[in-house]
Amino acid sequence: MVDRLKPLDILNKSLKSPVIVKIRGGREFRGVLDGYDLHMNLVLRDAEELDSDASVKNVMGEILVRGDNVVYVSPTVQKETEKDRGKGKGEGRSEAKETGEKGTW
Repeated sequence: MVDRLKPLDILNKSLKSPVIVKIRGGREFRGVLDGYDLHMNLVLRDAEELDSDASVKNVMGEILVRGDNVVYVSPTVQKETEKDRGKGKGEGRSEAKETGEKGTW
């Protein structure tokens, strides 16, 4: 039989990585997934509320999203232009690289 990933397995793989979360009512948030529980309550760090065109509407910091409101959680990929930002003059090293964690945007 084929080993299939379960939803919480995917959330576990996304820990400390950037995600996009859509909640009921159509609001979307982007942030680093810091934690979750069995009810799919999510803790996002460096969270931003997004407009319909994916531009930042509101910077929120650390937030807790109640699992009952979650429509989806989508792992995101760091954009090339955001990876290049900060490079040059020795600024290319991030705290995440020093600690061995995945980088964020």
